Amino acid sequence: FLIGSAVAYALNKPLVLFRKQGKLPADVLAEGYQTEYGEAFLEVHADSLCEGDSVLIFDDLIATGGTLLAAASLVRRLGARVFEAAAIIDLPELGGSTRLQDAGISTFSLTAFALDER
Repeated sequence: FLIGSAVAYALNKPLVLFRKQGKLPADVLAEGYQTEYGEAFLEVHADSLCEGDSVLIFDDLIATGGTLLAAASLVRRLGARVFEAAAIIDLPELGGSTRLQDAGISTFSLTAFALDER
């Protein structure tokens, strides 16, 4: 949240939070996604985006891409469009950035790390 709020402030844009299930106080839309441990759910306030909004989805890490793909699905369900998915770190060997690009979502990361670096 700290980095997302700084990016939103710098861009002079609103910050919309996508959270794990049960963390948001008002009416929400939920989207399930697979984790390495099973299924999880991501939620967003049902009134947080409008038809035609353009959204930059920002996360700390792109691993398998499940969280960002769930967020993108919620963005689209609210009538908005995904401009880009961005992260601080990409772990390309886990395939998340490829899955995002295959879904038509442009990605950006500040750095990428190989899992087998020595």
